[in-house]
Amino acid sequence: MISDVSICNMALTRIGQNRILSLGQRGVLGELSALYYEPTLKELLSAYEWPFAIGRKQLSASADTNLTPYTYMYQLPNNFINMIGLISSEDYSDIKDKWEIEGFKLLTDNDSGIIKYITTMPDPTKLPQPFVEALYLRIASKMVVKITQDQSLMGMIFQEYTAAFQSALAYIGGSSKSAPDDTVWWTA
Repeated sequence: MISDVSICNMALTRIGQNRILSLGQRGVLGELSALYYEPTLKELLSAYEWPFAIGRKQLSASADTNLTPYTYMYQLPNNFINMIGLISSEDYSDIKDKWEIEGFKLLTDNDSGIIKYITTMPDPTKLPQPFVEALYLRIASKMVVKITQDQSLMGMIFQEYTAAFQSALAYIGGSSKSAPDDTVWWTA
């Protein structure tokens, strides 16, 4: 079963290191794993609109005084990484209204308060395998020089990460299907 520890162990194994039992365990390997896991996960999640990380949420109005030119100010959810867009409250479709994010607040003139966004993924078991591969290689590319001082290994692992990231994009690209185009029949 995939866990944050197993992902970090894949990274450590890739750079020729021993495995850890927990993030943050005593010693350089555990401390670096704890240091890099969550920020690197968020980095990869924010790099693309991964379908497995998309959430939709009705936001609550912020209790703060709105000192902006926008009509509405909403509090963003705790698991927020990136905004994709606003959602209509009538049919839940994407809408193109203007919005801005300041601090941890969404500012808009739209009154629906429903957003589509990239969420943090607290449960690693829900991550697709191609994404896990890209994630552990990215973590390994960040750790390798600190642990081994081997710049050439870092370059090699970063190339592997780039290829794995592209594979994850290709895999995810096949996880949705749009309606087929109408067939146009030509007659002579």
